[in-house]
Amino acid sequence: MSKKKSRYIVLLILVIAISLILTGCISTKEYQTKPDYDITEQVTLSFMNYYSQGEIERAMEHVAGDAILSTDSGQMEGKEVIEEIIKLNIEKDNGIEILEKQKIDESKITLIVANKIPLFQISGIDIIKTKEKFEVQDGKIVRWEIQHLKESVDTIERVAVGTTGLEASVQDGKIVVTNILDNSPAKNTDIQIGDIILSIEGVELKDMTYGEEEIPYRLIGEVGSRVNLEIKQGTETSEVRLRRVHISDL
Repeated sequence: MSKKKSRYIVLLILVIAISLILTGCISTKEYQTKPDYDITEQVTLSFMNYYSQGEIERAMEHVAGDAILSTDSGQMEGKEVIEEIIKLNIEKDNGIEILEKQKIDESKITLIVANKIPLFQISGIDIIKTKEKFEVQDGKIVRWEIQHLKESVDTIERVAVGTTGLEASVQDGKIVVTNILDNSPAKNTDIQIGDIILSIEGVELKDMTYGEEEIPYRLIGEVGSRVNLEIKQGTETSEVRLRRVHISDL
């Protein structure tokens, strides 16, 4: 083989190798131990078990310091970042249940997870399903990919677009109307900015577990559904029933 042809082959191999690295087909990091699926499964399920029980420190023992978390909205890196996200989910009482598990290869496993999120359940969304892929190397989770299943995305979108056109916030311990969108169901009533909402579907602010954060979740819903409000305007109170419309129609 000529030297010119040899150099060409070497160059071609280098180009292919670089391309694979850039596309993520080859890992540039070397790990100390050979992947073993039994370890991959044990580490992943143990992590999820501690996570579901709210034992953050025990869960994070299974995560590598430079682990990557990839979601539909972007990618984050670092054990500390992942820990903060888990803490937030636990604080919101978000529950998880593994529905299915599937081996990908010796270092990777996929789980189908049912996420029970109280704030979403207020809006009528009982379960959010996600497909979560874990990669385990040297006994630690090095990559965690979360993808919402289409059926759940469709459900979220269906509920999120239904609005009464009324916006509110907590002021001095009361739910106060802060904005009313034009051409909305709320605009076609006697409700005015500054009115006090005493209850939403019979639930008062004092009974809302997450306080002000619950308000928008109680006001949105599927298009065509209705919500009952108790309104205080000055010294008078009244019951108002609003039909939700698609936000794009406003």
